[in-house]
Amino acid sequence: MNKILILTTEGCEACDIAKRNIEMAIFQSNKEIEQEVEDWHEEKKDFILRNKIKDFPTVIYFVDNKLVHKAMGSYPTAVYLRWIDMYFKN
Repeated sequence: MNKILILTTEGCEACDIAKRNIEMAIFQSNKEIEQEVEDWHEEKKDFILRNKIKDFPTVIYFVDNKLVHKAMGSYPTAVYLRWIDMYFKN
């Protein structure tokens, strides 16, 4: 299963931009992708530390529950779409 996890923080304008651009990229893609948005406070502390998450938004791409890519900050829809094409093969 393909999944994109977006870790956000309250009041983060870049987080809102990333969520919107990722939703648009998923819509434009022909792949099945689950999208999950979480406030970073809700994520387990060991996950945050293990994956060196220090800035928000952090966008994490999973294939079959395995982390395949991580990006911090917001990007244009075309960049998210390119990463979807690169990392999700279905």
